[in-house]
Amino acid sequence: MKYIKSLSVLLFAVMMLHSCTKKLDDLLNNPNSATPEAADVDLFLNTVQLNFRSFYTTASDYGGQLTRQQVWYGPLYSNGFSPTSFDGMWSSAYTGVVKHVDALIPIAEQQNKFIQEGIAKLLKAYTMATLVDDFGDVPFSEADLGTANINPKADQGQSIYDAMLTLIDDAVSNLNNPEAGSGPANDLFYGGDVSKWVAFANTLKLKLLMQERLVNSSAKTQIESILADNDLINDAAQDFTYRYGTNLTSPDNRHPHYAVNYTSSGAGDYIGTYFLYVVAAEKSGGSVSSTDPRRRYYFYRQQIDYTNANSQTCPCYFQSRPAHYPEDMPFCLIGSGYWGRDHGDNSGIGPDPTYRTAWGLYPAGGKFDESAGESIADQGEGAGGKGIEPIWLSSFTYFLQAEAAIALDITTNGDARSLLEKGVRASINKVLNFPASINYSVNPDFIPSSTAVDNYVNIVLDDYDAAANDDERMNIIMKEYYIAAWGNGVEPYNNYRRTGKPANMQVAVTTSNPGYFIRSFYYPSNYVNNNVNAPAQRNLGLEVNKVFWDNNPDDFIK
Repeated sequence: MKYIKSLSVLLFAVMMLHSCTKKLDDLLNNPNSATPEAADVDLFLNTVQLNFRSFYTTASDYGGQLTRQQVWYGPLYSNGFSPTSFDGMWSSAYTGVVKHVDALIPIAEQQNKFIQEGIAKLLKAYTMATLVDDFGDVPFSEADLGTANINPKADQGQSIYDAMLTLIDDAVSNLNNPEAGSGPANDLFYGGDVSKWVAFANTLKLKLLMQERLVNSSAKTQIESILADNDLINDAAQDFTYRYGTNLTSPDNRHPHYAVNYTSSGAGDYIGTYFLYVVAAEKSGGSVSSTDPRRRYYFYRQQIDYTNANSQTCPCYFQSRPAHYPEDMPFCLIGSGYWGRDHGDNSGIGPDPTYRTAWGLYPAGGKFDESAGESIADQGEGAGGKGIEPIWLSSFTYFLQAEAAIALDITTNGDARSLLEKGVRASINKVLNFPASINYSVNPDFIPSSTAVDNYVNIVLDDYDAAANDDERMNIIMKEYYIAAWGNGVEPYNNYRRTGKPANMQVAVTTSNPGYFIRSFYYPSNYVNNNVNAPAQRNLGLEVNKVFWDNNPDDFIK
């Protein structure tokens, strides 16, 4: 009897346990098999946005180095980078952006979150187009098949561009979908303003068409249509930027170049001597002046003379100008404490972190230059890193239209001269208004007056009026675009390969023959080493490796 009673109790316990387990299973969502209804589209989009920022930052730095905004050590184009240099950028693009966008799209469509879908598509379009700009033919059609194809083929750059132009159109349709549900909980770029995303979409399309204008016979017609609609980034309020904060840790959300430059031991970066010269000295005949209203915002000088320059801290200061340097080409130090590094200088790093010129208030959130000549000693100095990534500014739109006016005879929104002026003024206004945009105050004694701004604009326009031909006029437009793009190396790198401007950039300092200029980068090692269908690795500097839209001569740029 005891046995039967015990067995009855055991059976009752098992039945109750089974019943409870079944009810609990019904209430639980298995994270390994989440349903579309349970997936959080906004979290997907957050991941896309953050990885997009990471991808852009790396692409910008590499472009800025080759176009002399930032230092490129070289000394030869064949050894200035390695395939591993691009592994992180590649992973951010494919694993961080493309993979998550492709996963987001079907879920967003089921949940009517079309705004999130449109934003994600635009970030993917920018990312894939930039991969083409930097590497040429890359995986696209088979890029996100997972285990179904672990060796995706590389698609031709032209076909990817075509697909991205279509993707942009699809994104605009998503953004304008009347059945769209609520927007993203965390739009890191436009705060949920759909109209600004549409303006960015149209501007991105214009950018891609201008980049391929040399090889696309239909580009002009399409560009004319976009400019006629004029729903573009034409105002600073529409600028496509990523905004940083001031947190030092958990996470460190400061501008990357602030984090490198503002340390207890001084600056860890070098700005290119050529870029310092173009901004601070070129328009005044080679002598440093206050001509450019942006210079105190762009650069922070840790000293205002060269008292601390010696054979250890600044070896080039005691060396003769290279024989292959023209007389009007800047070399070493340009005056008034501006301390950068020449293109291709791999001579080693001297004890100069507390002397070299650092990134300033704009765009890195650093210090405003009041000619104090004080060394950086605190990670919180200046605006604490509360800077921006200037991914696309209204000034860029005007410069691009000025290029179209000369190269394609498109004057829909004005002639090249008027568009050049709009671009210059938009850039200066962006920089001068930047402190207020981050609630940061600068000494009013050093803020350029409206007269100073007009004087600079008039110098540019006088040079434009004195230009003998369209080639010289294009050089003036691209030089001003180059200056306005400080903090963005993506556009100068594209512009340089497309137009050859700015002309007469500083050449490599250690040799008169550094090899062919890098027209596209090494394929990343994590691509060529793990994909049997990857194209053959490039011979940078030894051969000319052009992307599809670059049909310029082999020796076009240096």
